Amino acid sequence: MKSKSLKSMIGVLAVVAAPAALAGLSTTQPMFESRMNTARAATSPEGAVVNRSEIRGALSSFLYDDSVVDSGERAYLAPKVNDATFLTGFTTDARSYFSSFHELNDAATTAAPLSVYPVDETPAEAFGVSGVLSNSADIQEGFIPYSQGVANQYTLQWTYYSSFDITNISTFDPTTEAELRSALTRPGATQAEIDGAVAYVNQIAGSSKRIYKASWRNDYGRQYPGGLGGIVIAAVSTDRRFVRYVEFVTWSE
Repeated sequence: MKSKSLKSMIGVLAVVAAPAALAGLSTTQPMFESRMNTARAATSPEGAVVNRSEIRGALSSFLYDDSVVDSGERAYLAPKVNDATFLTGFTTDARSYFSSFHELNDAATTAAPLSVYPVDETPAEAFGVSGVLSNSADIQEGFIPYSQGVANQYTLQWTYYSSFDITNISTFDPTTEAELRSALTRPGATQAEIDGAVAYVNQIAGSSKRIYKASWRNDYGRQYPGGLGGIVIAAVSTDRRFVRYVEFVTWSE
């Protein structure tokens, strides 16, 4: 793997940018609690109801200081995942996001041995139709050997960074199918192509619904003359061992 730290790899694409001096639970806990209080306030968009967008924003507090959830932050969150009192007022989607965020961000500091390789079929063949999305896509997939770990935040980031030749990547974020469809919607993309791409992701995620999205950037242009960037979708199997990355270029210089 490339010899860069996780923090430098994430770089400017972190979910929330922050001064490097900030660090740890002493900073992120008050931020989280403040955002939760705002989400529960009568003046919030849905009053005391906590929706998916609000819990996503609150949990992003733990990525604010260094773009990773450390062991202290995870220990603080762990009792709340199934705490009926804390979850009072959460929508079903908000509870689902909280659970998925907690599972993904497990405070691991080393990557599981996930090796991925380009698939045999072209993106157009994978999606069942050619067009804007397939022309901008790159697909790799692979698995973690039994008893050697699971696909968590650290593993997904390091494997993608090492295998796709990129400069920076954001943290991966739990994503619904509706959010995935929205992310794939762009000028020129047909409904058939979007449906095909979503179906291809769901072949791996299946009933587990483990779909994660990140943003990426490459300053060196890869095979292009200038920089480029886009999004990458990581579909993870039920046992969290098999991962399919579907990358899309959304801009280039």
